[in-house]
Amino acid sequence: MRRRTAKLTRVVTAIVAASVLTVTGASAEPRSWSEIKRGGALRVCVAGTNPPDGIVTPEGCTGACEFGGLVADMVNVFAAGSGLKTGYHVTTFDGFFQNADGVTERDGTYTPKVFADGTCDMIGSPLVSLPWRLKKMDMECFLPSRMVVVVHKDRAGEFNGLDDLAGKTVSVERSMSLHSWVEEQNADLWNGDPVTVDFRPYDRSVPAVEAGTVDFTVVSILDALWQTRNNAPNTVVAFAVGPLDEGCWGVPKGADDFRAAIKAHFAQEQEDDASALNRSWVEAYGLTFAEFVRLVSTLR
Repeated sequence: MRRRTAKLTRVVTAIVAASVLTVTGASAEPRSWSEIKRGGALRVCVAGTNPPDGIVTPEGCTGACEFGGLVADMVNVFAAGSGLKTGYHVTTFDGFFQNADGVTERDGTYTPKVFADGTCDMIGSPLVSLPWRLKKMDMECFLPSRMVVVVHKDRAGEFNGLDDLAGKTVSVERSMSLHSWVEEQNADLWNGDPVTVDFRPYDRSVPAVEAGTVDFTVVSILDALWQTRNNAPNTVVAFAVGPLDEGCWGVPKGADDFRAAIKAHFAQEQEDDASALNRSWVEAYGLTFAEFVRLVSTLR
């Protein structure tokens, strides 16, 4: 996590973010990549607070806010490479997919409100490319990941596989890929003894396990690495679940040149251990992006 070093920096960043987003609502449809570059500013939707990925200032702020952390580092480096300023709009994961009426329709095909009204050009919080999400946006994937089950360390011996989770209570955030995964298991493997879902913000799920409020949660390995070491030391990773996933940035449907720019950027950054991407990864987790990729490949 990169710390802000001066109050002036925070104030200026917040002013820039607000000014970047003041044009929200002026667009009848999403801006193209060429329009974004001509405008000189990239409007980015991100989800709440999830240290060290995302830190919102002031705490609890939604809408146009100051946003820092690893996600912001990645977005800012990408934007700067294209000569763009960055403005952030903070919402929930569910907010990324809501239609004009503020409802997420899993089976619906439409342009999410945050794209349609010009609030955001891109979803900057990494998303898993799920079929229902691809009905609403295109995605460019770059971040390998696995989901892992996190439990209280005093109960680690109770959880050795998926069967041990049946009938328990899980904490997830609504509309995240983790929520979708739990629903799939409830409909199949745990059909006779489904888990009870306790919805709460993503960053509060691991602490809820530590407090004993829920039996387990499912998070990405990246978040588990940080949470179990820094925020909830009495929790541990029990085992990995699901297939190898990739975190993706979401862009409006048909934004092929936008996706190509994202792909080229990450390919270039990964080639150099001293790149801005790898430096921010080392600061947050103590390993380069390439080392993280190798770690994920070893998870079973």
